Amino acid sequence: MPQHRPPQLPLAGGLAMAMVVAAFPQYAFGVLGPFLVADLGLSRAELGALTTAMFVAAAGLSPVAGRIVDRIGGRRSMLMLFAATAAGLALAAVARTYLMLLAATLVTGVGFALGNPATNHVLAFHVDPHRKGALTGVKQSGVQAGAFLAGVALPGLADGVGWRGALLASLVLPVVGLVLAFVLVPPTAAASAVRGAVVPRGVWWLAVYAAMMGAGVSAIGAYLPLYAVEAVGTSAAVGGALAALMGGAGVVARLGWGRWGDRTSRSLATPLMWLAVGAVLATVVLIGADAGGVWLLPVAAVGLGSTAVAWNAIGMLAIVRDVAPGISGAASGRVLLGFYGGLLSSPVAFGFAVDRTGSYTVAWIGVLMLFAVGAIVAWRWRSSAARPAA
Repeated sequence: MPQHRPPQLPLAGGLAMAMVVAAFPQYAFGVLGPFLVADLGLSRAELGALTTAMFVAAAGLSPVAGRIVDRIGGRRSMLMLFAATAAGLALAAVARTYLMLLAATLVTGVGFALGNPATNHVLAFHVDPHRKGALTGVKQSGVQAGAFLAGVALPGLADGVGWRGALLASLVLPVVGLVLAFVLVPPTAAASAVRGAVVPRGVWWLAVYAAMMGAGVSAIGAYLPLYAVEAVGTSAAVGGALAALMGGAGVVARLGWGRWGDRTSRSLATPLMWLAVGAVLATVVLIGADAGGVWLLPVAAVGLGSTAVAWNAIGMLAIVRDVAPGISGAASGRVLLGFYGGLLSSPVAFGFAVDRTGSYTVAWIGVLMLFAVGAIVAWRWRSSAARPAA
């Protein structure tokens, strides 16, 4: 049964901050990519491996993290999230070798693994049923708010104080998050898992869908700024601005989809299918920017933010709404195992394809195909039952 329900709007802000912090390192390394390549002499594949290392840790830890969240509660899990992310960012800022930088990204992956299970647990226990969709949209918008902050703040900071100084300055985010978690998030009784509860079949469909969308989104987050600089001829500042624009579009889209979710009891597989189709179309526009001109880049960024990175609002709502609260962490962990598995699989492969072909076209076509498979999976999920659980 739901426990104490604190003021909902402040709670939503605290949950959004958790997602900002959990996702921030992913976008930080992408936005700082041109600086890392220039300063450390990294190849594109090595740059992609930084993002991959974060997702390796998150994927491997997600099932365990989900069970831990169900046992110790969302508040304690959020505190662990903020502490792990702060440690990883600090280690990256002082790293003098590539191996140290890889180790730092592995540490940030611990916080990333805890993000959705912890916040979904809080939503399941402490949010009014008729507001779960809206607050899921708010908290999931934190992911893209993190992308927006990284895109807006980090290039200018890196120009002024170097990429190391930019990472140190970003430590203010997890510090603020720790304070908000203490103040805004009520504790959840320990051992809240429901004995004998079975994760619904729809969670497995959602996990496969999440893997496809995650693989596509990861490549976009890691390489969109570098693609803009190297293939289309923009500046590093414009590349960062594109990441920020995509993040801003993702914020608006997640808020909208979350509010829509409160007004329907129908299967959530249908909107997930159309989000994947929209991502395919946006990727076509992105591919066309190489030949069609820089004006296509903001169009593609808005399209991808509204589709490829917005699916999480509906996907996480499916868990919060249709899974027993006591196993919401475990269900989240299984979906996120698929999602993070997808996230970690694509950056190195994308960079390798660009290095081998000397062009981004083949790599972007691969991203397009991932989104197309996601659309097919959602369609099959919708067809498998009148109203899939999860």
